[in-house]
Order: sequence, then C-alpha cells, then structure tokens
Amino acid sequence: MEKTAFSFFGDLNRIVHFYLLGEFAKITDPAKTGENENLTIDNLIESIEWPPDVREELTSLRDKTKPFRNRILPARHKLFAHTDKETVLADRTLGEFPEGEDEVFLETLQRVCDVTHKACFGEVFGQISLAMSGDVIDFKGALEKAVGFNELLSESSGQEKTRLYYYLQKARHRPTSVKGESRK
Repeated sequence: MEKTAFSFFGDLNRIVHFYLLGEFAKITDPAKTGENENLTIDNLIESIEWPPDVREELTSLRDKTKPFRNRILPARHKLFAHTDKETVLADRTLGEFPEGEDEVFLETLQRVCDVTHKACFGEVFGQISLAMSGDVIDFKGALEKAVGFNELLSESSGQEKTRLYYYLQKARHRPTSVKGESRK
C-alpha cells in the first residue's frame, strides 16, 4: 500500500494508531476524573452492584489490562492527548509493546464484555471483530487489484490497451452508494 500512496497510507496508519491507542487508554482510565464519571472498566466495576463472583472476575480482567495500559500511557500523555514539544523534537517513539500484547488486551476487553452482558442479560452477545467483510482486508484486496490493473495497462498496447481504458473509465463513472448518496 505504501508503494501506491506513501503519504496517504503513512498518515492513515498514524491516525489509526493514535486513535486506537487513545481509545485503549480511555477504556482503562479511572472510574472518575474529579467529579465526572468516565465510562471505563473501573467505572463498570465500581458503579454496579455485581454478584461477588462477577465483581471478582471483572477485577481480575481489569488487572490484566494494566500492563498494556502502562505501556501506552506515555504515548497518550506526550503525543495523543497533548503534543509534547520535547518528545516530538527528539523524535521519540512511545507506546511500544511486545508483539501480541495488543491481541491479549483485546481478548481481555472481549471477556469484560462477555462477563458483563451475561451477568446483566443471561447470555453472551456479539464479539469484538478484528477483521470482517468490508474491512481493511477487502480494501487491501481492492488496492492490489488496482495495482495489478495498472501494471497490465502499462504493459498493454493497441486494441487491448483501448479495451482496458474503456473498463477504467466505466469503473470511474459507475455510481457507488455511500450512505445513501451516489458518486459519478
């Protein structure tokens, strides 16, 4: 993807990283900030009268999120929530974690969702999905096809090239539904 649009995908990658790590930090914040309640794991534990076994499991799961939170907090404080001049000028990398620790964190969040939903409604409902139809995997596939088409077009000549241009123009002018709108 970087070969296709280096700046775009570099920026998009940075945005997604900042957003996800910021959200991960927020969900693991304290139950309150001053007088304001935060919608966090701590708040779920503290503000609801859970049966003792549920409270114990939620507390254990919350404790399991702490190591990951501790790794990403410096990035949140110096880059996401505020832009720390010294950190930026020094080009410091913050928020790193060992490979797979993010997956453990997401699995733990999934378990928090499962435990709370089952305690409230008697069943587990839904799941956190890392990849699904229409997601980044499909987008990457579309880009790969576009790169392949571009290579085929550049290697073609004559009538074959004319035909490929026809299909390119047809694709560009095909109406595409986006939230009830059409694109031409």
